[in-house]
Amino acid sequence: MKNPYKIHLTKFFEIVTDFKHTSNRLNKVLLNDVKKYTSEDSKYFSGTSLVIGDWTGPTDNGWKINYHTGVNKTTFKENYSNEINRVLSREFGFAFSQCYEALETLLKDFVFIKINTDEAFKNSLPKNTDYSRHRLKGGEDIFKLIKKAGGTRFQNYSKKNNTNFKFKETFRIFSEVRHAITHSQGVLKTSKIPNNDYYKRLFEHLLPLNELNEETVHLKFNHKTLNQLLVYLAEFGYQIFKIFSEEDRYDWKM
Repeated sequence: MKNPYKIHLTKFFEIVTDFKHTSNRLNKVLLNDVKKYTSEDSKYFSGTSLVIGDWTGPTDNGWKINYHTGVNKTTFKENYSNEINRVLSREFGFAFSQCYEALETLLKDFVFIKINTDEAFKNSLPKNTDYSRHRLKGGEDIFKLIKKAGGTRFQNYSKKNNTNFKFKETFRIFSEVRHAITHSQGVLKTSKIPNNDYYKRLFEHLLPLNELNEETVHLKFNHKTLNQLLVYLAEFGYQIFKIFSEEDRYDWKM
């Protein structure tokens, strides 16, 4: 019997692969650029200003009048390397966030299929909630549904697997990191990560450039960290695919 979950897993894998591919190129190009423009005989300067117009202000014969905001950004040869590392870290964080969003989409697709193909699962859910695809929420809400649908198989795989990654804790860290990148310019409040030894070790394994020692941590990424994180996201998605497939007796092997 054809596995209805497979098409969504493949789409998710394609998204992750695309980000892996483009981030690798971005990393190589910009690091080579640093070598080029920080060499002894090179010269480098870049400047940017923010100029805007007042939509409701006076015009020059109908043309919008532009104003300098007074905000400028300059980069010199001496700080070019640091600037590129900062830019790469930011872009790699954005890439992780996009792939996390793709993971949430995958989990919603899985749950929606499960609801519409498994009458027992559907009947086990609260009756006063709309479970149409566009109403499914991400984060903790979708995780609870995934856990419920996976039953004891989900619990057993979470307790014992080759990585020693507990599923709930891993997803929690993924989610909080994505939230910090998207909503707090990459600044994570350490209070968002539960204060116990397992969470700390797992967090610092997943994000080895970061430590949970202060009240906040400005998340840092390099290409190696991003590449491994994207693999972990893909593997997490695959584990859920495997669990749902085994529960519904579909072929799950790649």
